[in-house]
Amino acid sequence: MKKKRISIRFDDRTLMLLEELSSKTGAKTSVVIRSLIMKGINDIMDDTGNFKINEKQIQEE
Repeated sequence: MKKKRISIRFDDRTLMLLEELSSKTGAKTSVVIRSLIMKGINDIMDDTGNFKINEKQIQEE
């Protein structure tokens, strides 16, 4: 699987928090961001790898 690079914009507060977490953990900011994204994805997946949410729920909100 080829790695892809994407650019993401953060507001000042979010970037400050990410950088603070990075300095406290000693990990690069990019590693912290990837870890948080994976945690978020894993939180909405069941044990079989299917998402626990359905599209209709998201569209109604």
